[in-house]
Amino acid sequence: MSVTTSPDLWFSPESPVAGVRARLFCVPHGGSDGSVFRSWRSGVGPGIEVVPVQLPGRGIRLEEPAETSVVRLGERLTGPVARRAGDLPYVLFGHSMGALLAYELGLALQDGPRPPAAVVVSGSVPPHLPRRAPAMHLLPDEEFRVRLGALGGIPPELLAEDEWRELFLPLLRADFEAAETYRTGSTLSAGVRLIALGGADDPAAPPAEVERWRELGTDVTVRVLPGDHFFPFESTDQVLSLLSAACGSR
Repeated sequence: MSVTTSPDLWFSPESPVAGVRARLFCVPHGGSDGSVFRSWRSGVGPGIEVVPVQLPGRGIRLEEPAETSVVRLGERLTGPVARRAGDLPYVLFGHSMGALLAYELGLALQDGPRPPAAVVVSGSVPPHLPRRAPAMHLLPDEEFRVRLGALGGIPPELLAEDEWRELFLPLLRADFEAAETYRTGSTLSAGVRLIALGGADDPAAPPAEVERWRELGTDVTVRVLPGDHFFPFESTDQVLSLLSAACGSR
């Protein structure tokens, strides 16, 4: 049975943006929450409202169980996104596991009355490719922790803390299960741009595999930027410039 959640909990409370012309929904990577996008508000073009997505099991929704299925998350989130978008143009952005959820949302919303202007997927292998490595969510705790450390993004001192691991490893395992079990070959329609971003040194989503997103749309742009798996937070200015352009600014 799915959890009934107020639509307001899906989005971080933010101060209103004056003269909003477009909305940018940002779906976080595994283990994270919408707060990672808070600083982006000042970097996007004028009139663009950054709307961080708050997923269950983290942040203000820490006491909710984390979801282990991208499809179920998409079913729960499609309605709230459509209502929050309102009558304005909007873009869906997601990084890593969030990229797969952004893509699933794009598939669900593309045939509705107001499809997204673009879906921007970042740091993710496309969901129609077979996995080339053993599923991380099935690994024993110690090996899971070592693989997390190899990806970067989590300070080693946190991975070494028993209390941190007890709290966050189950969430991270649930997020990896959601990402690693999501498969679809469905494609975005011609009216929805697909923009795939990759990090030049990303071991989890190498540029050659990011290039394969071209097979899932008819209007597809692929860009490889400097950085590793967390390149959006390293090459932030370039990412925000691309997102602003997708929203119709710059």
